[in-house]
Amino acid sequence: MPERAANLRAELILKAMIAVGSADGGLEGRELSLIQQVYEDQAERPITREEIAEVSQESTRDGLLAELYAASPVLDRETKEEIIRAAYLTLLADGRIAAEERKKLKDIAMALRVPEIHVGAILEDLALWLEEQKS
Repeated sequence: MPERAANLRAELILKAMIAVGSADGGLEGRELSLIQQVYEDQAERPITREEIAEVSQESTRDGLLAELYAASPVLDRETKEEIIRAAYLTLLADGRIAAEERKKLKDIAMALRVPEIHVGAILEDLALWLEEQKS
């Protein structure tokens, strides 16, 4: 994957995770740790909690959705799925699923132009993967 595309992917995943994690009022410790781990896997460099806070402050509430909608035509299916998976993992991280988080996830999928039925399949696959991780 060319470097520019990889950077865009990591940045959009980061912003989506922050948006979902913040939807219920703010980022908590487990959400921040998960964001750091996923970002490091994607960008191949660590990110501090301070950097996450800066990105969170810079991102306007609807700016992410507009950014995802604009990027959607150039993003491949794998990247769109990875954004949705990472956002959903963030939703699960604090152990409770708030309606605001679910709505934000749905808005992200719509901005990426991923049909609801495809989102359901992505989340089912992720649920199976999470079950396997427990065993």
